[in-house]
Amino acid sequence: MVPEEIGKRIARLRQEFGWTQQTLAERLAISRVAVSHIEMDISMPGERTVTLLAGLFKLTPHELVAGTTYPPAKADRLPTVVCAFTCLERDLELLRNDLNWLTRLQDSPDVIRYRHEVWERWTRILEHWEHEIIDDQQRGLLQQAQEELGKSNTA
Repeated sequence: MVPEEIGKRIARLRQEFGWTQQTLAERLAISRVAVSHIEMDISMPGERTVTLLAGLFKLTPHELVAGTTYPPAKADRLPTVVCAFTCLERDLELLRNDLNWLTRLQDSPDVIRYRHEVWERWTRILEHWEHEIIDDQQRGLLQQAQEELGKSNTA
């Protein structure tokens, strides 16, 4: 089997995520031209870039480079795991956890008051995120979370 060019894999994954080269460049703190050069296999991404890319694509670094033209000697120096979730994604998972937990509680005056406090806190957190998001994917995740929170307030 012929190995996939590492640049082509990165380009394909970027497109699957719906990101432009500029968006990916901003997330990696490199130039758009550098992303273009990597995707066209003009330059080989370093270990730092591969590690960051893996996190962005929700893969381990070794999964990202497996079966590609990435040099085995460089692959051997990659970390085995990376952080694969943004702060926004973490907060949204915590919100879902709170909402699931609250639905299991029996109604009482204290629980109703507590539900309202949780709802107000999460409303403030989500409003904060409206000013922090950088792309359409995050905007969609935030909108979905706001809808879930709104439904929980009317339930």
